[in-house]
Amino acid sequence: MLTLSYEGTGYKGFQKQPGLPTVQGKLEEALGRVAVLESPLYAAGRTDAGVHAKGQVVNFHGKLRVAPERLPRSLNALLPPDIAVLGCREVEEGFHARRSALAREYAYYLFLGTYPSPFLRRFSFHVGRGLDEEAMKEALSGVPGVHDFASFCRREEGRSTVREVMEARIFRQGELLCVRVRANAFAWMMMRMLCGALLEVGKGRWSPGSFLELLHEGERDRPVPALPPHGLFLEKVYYPFDPPPL
Repeated sequence: MLTLSYEGTGYKGFQKQPGLPTVQGKLEEALGRVAVLESPLYAAGRTDAGVHAKGQVVNFHGKLRVAPERLPRSLNALLPPDIAVLGCREVEEGFHARRSALAREYAYYLFLGTYPSPFLRRFSFHVGRGLDEEAMKEALSGVPGVHDFASFCRREEGRSTVREVMEARIFRQGELLCVRVRANAFAWMMMRMLCGALLEVGKGRWSPGSFLELLHEGERDRPVPALPPHGLFLEKVYYPFDPPPL
């Protein structure tokens, strides 16, 4: 099991695609030099193009040519500077990065500065000042629980859109406004559309009540905007052997 972080700007997502730069492709290429892979890489979350990760988790079956404690250093010497392996541990045979996960945590960062920041442009969405943060918090307070997020995702045929959200909160980090959500799993585009709807509330275009009505009643005739990928981070993946979240 590997824990890694990456800047998603230069990649067409995590999942390997023929002829395209992907995080999985780069990682498998590096692993091929220090291990014998006997399976593909299995990831906790298949992040889309441009999405970043601070705590992505992958696993594979194979034989290492170096000791597990030396594997992160060996891989980081082979990987490009926008991908870093943070840790390695041997896990039981039945472990699967996606299926064994109890929860994932994503964060979306909104930049509230009057003018764009050249330094944050790849890692946050610039919205400027004037958001009603209290209204956004009121709307988000109704998100924890089990809901059908059909109105807040791109639906995939044959896949359920029901998810359990354990925690959802908004907080400030200087001029950054962070929306952080922990759930058992996320539907495709769920976080970006959820934050797009929250931004409509913050700008006064929607009320918290209309946001919650969309969540609880699944009204589908109201278009929900999806925010761009560069403000989104996969923050952490939780497993049974981890300490409980604070």
